[in-house]
Amino acid sequence: MAHDPTNRSAFAGPLFLTVVTGLMALSGCGPAAGTSPDEANPQGDEHSAEVHMDEVQRQSAGIETTVAAAAPIEETMHLVARVASNEDRIFHVTPPIPGIVQAIHKGLGDAVKAGDPLVEIWSVELGNATSSWLKARASVSAAEETLAKSKQLFAQRLETLTSVLDGEIRVARKIYEREDELQQKAIATIRPFLEADKELQRALLAKDRELTTLAAERDTRLLDLEVVLREARIEEVAARERLRALGLEDAAIETLAKPGQRHGSLVLRAPGDGVVLERHVTRNEHVGTEDALFVIHDLSTVWVLASAYEKDLARLRPRQKAYVHVDALPGAELTGEVALIDYRIAAATRTSAVRIVLPNGPLEGWPIDLPLRPGMFGEVEIVVESRTGRVVLPEAAIVHEGEENFVFVQTPGEDGSYQRRPVQVRAGAHDLVEIVTGVDPAETVVIAGTFALKSLARSEELGEGDEH
Repeated sequence: MAHDPTNRSAFAGPLFLTVVTGLMALSGCGPAAGTSPDEANPQGDEHSAEVHMDEVQRQSAGIETTVAAAAPIEETMHLVARVASNEDRIFHVTPPIPGIVQAIHKGLGDAVKAGDPLVEIWSVELGNATSSWLKARASVSAAEETLAKSKQLFAQRLETLTSVLDGEIRVARKIYEREDELQQKAIATIRPFLEADKELQRALLAKDRELTTLAAERDTRLLDLEVVLREARIEEVAARERLRALGLEDAAIETLAKPGQRHGSLVLRAPGDGVVLERHVTRNEHVGTEDALFVIHDLSTVWVLASAYEKDLARLRPRQKAYVHVDALPGAELTGEVALIDYRIAAATRTSAVRIVLPNGPLEGWPIDLPLRPGMFGEVEIVVESRTGRVVLPEAAIVHEGEENFVFVQTPGEDGSYQRRPVQVRAGAHDLVEIVTGVDPAETVVIAGTFALKSLARSEELGEGDEH
């Protein structure tokens, strides 16, 4: 999320000079005339000098104070950084077959969604592969039709043959029954009866024989046709897979079977969401399988690559919190964590890349989408230690003079009286510092207007504070 830390800046320009001049003129707390600096400060400690202001002076200088107290503080390591694309989300679009560019649908800077058409290519190889698939598809249809018709014909033959044989059996059975009746009445001799029985048995056996023969013929024929169909289907699958290997999806392959379709055209589509950052193709250009026609970057997340010197690597760990500040987004603070510390050390800079992955969502004050752009510069604060500081103050409370640091502490029980104290500090994140020595908890410390106090204290040291 974005964060804009409060910045209590010192007074500057003519207004500040007017305030300081007024303070110097109104202040009556400088050394008395004829008094030496040592007499004014018997201990000879220029850093413990007191500065006095009345109410009007304090309001003019914008004096603000806070009570010193312990607080959580994060010790950070400051590293220079740059924004880069998420390399896990970069798509190179290359044609699976050589061909001639017929149409281009996307250009540099265009946002694309997965499946959007990018470019259309005409290819002889694709045309041949399509023809092979259509032929294999037709062979499957023909084999299926032949098998179905053969089953129908055999079913009709079986029905006809069964009907004929059953008719012969019915005739033979009637003759047998008549001869059997005559034999029972002792009207006829035994020979006709035996002949009738023989014909009936022959008809029954003929039916079994004929039906068995027909079934065997049917099974052999249908088995052969099923083998042909299976082979045709295998060839069709192989031809379809060749088309898939050339970049066509199932829906596009099925479209090829419709009448009037151009069988040699291939549409290359975006493999993922992103922005076209590179385009290397023009109309009527011949392209090959080694040509990267488009490079698409998914910028919904980006990498922030910070440079850490090898001497600092021992303090860095994955998953440490990181605060990212980008030069192009003043005042904004983005929070992430260390994802990777590169195992390689750059020979030229003796640094290793520290990767922070950030979402690239909308930011207040940035009018367009994807505010983090590859190539932007900034800095990263990596939290290397979190602790509770004995006294934590805003960095604005610190007065810097050369290599020394001071704060102004309000004299207990005296409004408008401030002591200048030398302090030792340890820097923290978010413009906070820990006071190691020089200020105790519960003391009141000036956090705004310190520059006016510093100027007033300096004027008194130079003997300019009592000229009225």
